[in-house]
Amino acid sequence: MHLIRKILIANRGEIALRIMRTCTQMGIATVAVYSDADENALFVKQADEAVCIGGRSAAESYLDQQKIMEAAKLTGADAIHPGYGFLSENAGFAQRCMDEGLIFIGPNPKAIEAMGSKIGAKNIMQQRGVPTIPGYNGEHQDTDTLTNEALRIGFPVLLKASAGGGGKGMRIVRTAADLSKSIEAAKREALSAFGDGTLLIEKYFDSARHIEFQIFGDKHGNAIHCFERECSIQRRYQKIIEETPSPALSPALRQTMGHAAVEAAKAIGYDNAGTVEFILSPEGNFYFLEVNTRLQVEHPVTEMVTGLDLVQLQIEVAQGLALPVRQKDLQQKGHAIECRLYAEDSANNFLPTTGTIYLWQPGKTGGMRYDTGVESGSVIDIYYDPMIAKVIAWAPNRYDCIRQMRRALQELAVLGLTTNKEFLVQILDNAQFIDGQFDTHFIGSHFTYNARHLTQNAAEQFAVAALLWQWQQRNGQRTLLKQLPSGWRNNYYQNQMEVFRWGSTEIECSYRTKSQNQLDVYVNGNYYDATLNSAEPHALVCTINRHRFCFTVADTPAALHLHWPDWGSISLQKVSPFPEKEKETLKGAYTAPMPGEVVKVLVKPGDVVKAGDILLILSSMKMENAIEATENGTIAEVYVQEKLFVEADALLLKIE
Repeated sequence: MHLIRKILIANRGEIALRIMRTCTQMGIATVAVYSDADENALFVKQADEAVCIGGRSAAESYLDQQKIMEAAKLTGADAIHPGYGFLSENAGFAQRCMDEGLIFIGPNPKAIEAMGSKIGAKNIMQQRGVPTIPGYNGEHQDTDTLTNEALRIGFPVLLKASAGGGGKGMRIVRTAADLSKSIEAAKREALSAFGDGTLLIEKYFDSARHIEFQIFGDKHGNAIHCFERECSIQRRYQKIIEETPSPALSPALRQTMGHAAVEAAKAIGYDNAGTVEFILSPEGNFYFLEVNTRLQVEHPVTEMVTGLDLVQLQIEVAQGLALPVRQKDLQQKGHAIECRLYAEDSANNFLPTTGTIYLWQPGKTGGMRYDTGVESGSVIDIYYDPMIAKVIAWAPNRYDCIRQMRRALQELAVLGLTTNKEFLVQILDNAQFIDGQFDTHFIGSHFTYNARHLTQNAAEQFAVAALLWQWQQRNGQRTLLKQLPSGWRNNYYQNQMEVFRWGSTEIECSYRTKSQNQLDVYVNGNYYDATLNSAEPHALVCTINRHRFCFTVADTPAALHLHWPDWGSISLQKVSPFPEKEKETLKGAYTAPMPGEVVKVLVKPGDVVKAGDILLILSSMKMENAIEATENGTIAEVYVQEKLFVEADALLLKIE
């Protein structure tokens, strides 16, 4: 047995930090590798040492095996942990680590290779007697063959990338008319994400649950499962909320599915952490989906109810130790829920968002765990996945867990960046979710997000709080006449004015000083008696019309960002007393809704288009977004070309 002394983490963000925490507890040194885009990232700062491997995209950095191997040799690392994503399920990389004398903290290359292809995995499971979904997983990948097989299976069908997951390269097809373009799109997305355009086709279930089992094997032939995770709350095939135990599983069904998961592990000689995914029908029938040969994003919920440290188990098993637990020793205690916090705009078709997190500040709710790779000042860009944190709650039962999670999300301040936080809160508030009555189609079929709009009263009180903050900041910066209140005038009846812009709305705050810490404020004709109680670098305690608040604040040169749990967050632009020149708009212009790469340009000058036609495709944070015509017309100009990176609001093309 070789005792690991130094681990290079071939990953980034929150999973890199998660692995570092366990390594520190075990007395193992850590090495981070980072791209140019991640130079100032939190995981780089927290590592014992770090090596820049250059580039900005994943292909130029975290997917470059040669750079990672060179970094391992440079630092004297004796093991590599791939995390999840990137090279974690690359059998060739695992084999290369072994060939070059490094321990790969994951399953053996043969197991990865066997499960790396969904088609191959399905064949193995069929031979083992594990129920599989009816479909096509053949070698012939031409469009005609795929079309004929889809017709044989019967609609609806699901096109899936054989080489990957996470919703990339997946399409639901309900009619023959949509097959050809769906196959082309799925192949293109799969090739871009995984370097392999091979597809498989499966019968699509309009109502089913997504249940996965955590498996663990060692190099001594032992294999166990660590119970299930309920992963049915998804959007665009991407998991959003995971929990354990599943409200859908009886003890008998849990035992049956767990046994099938262990049999799947034994069939391929599995020897580290992995996940067996199943579809569960309303009738209680389950079907094999795939095996993820790595640590899952959602592994914390399993840790919370079992007390296991799955990363520690990974390291110990990779060293050659036998699993320290047996199946009969494991039990689920309490309930855990994980919510994935994404940098995306739920009110704008979930488009990815970028920018600076001016303040990251979790709340005070108990029983919480925050796995994140960000901190105050972190910059979210277009190059990587939009997930910025995992918020995990544990409680003795599911109902308490839901309540704790809801409050923790409300308290969490992520100022300066638009996230899906409110979207998650609304799911937790949904009666069907609370009752455990949902499937993979919950979002869209049973739940519709309604963007919450601040009431006029809440917006005005936010503005009053912003005014108090500005007032005390000016007061603290004065060097002359400090004995006089800020804003004092010798004409008592002359009010001061502070103006903020909220979106397209200007909020005018007319005020006058009443005492050293009190103001009379008028907003849109409404009177507010405002008292400043205390102010700290990121906290403002004030009383507005006898109601005391504690606002979280991030102050930037251009705006004030404020948060209060019951209302959420607001960004108030500081309006200069000098008028600004309005931006000119180009008639017929189409601009980028978010930063991204131009993947495909489908039109050229002179083309006649009609409303609804796809003009070009943008890729941001590994997801494709089609830019469609909103009117009939003729393409006058195309200002971009394929493989070009564009910023948000960049001019793409013009229609006349």
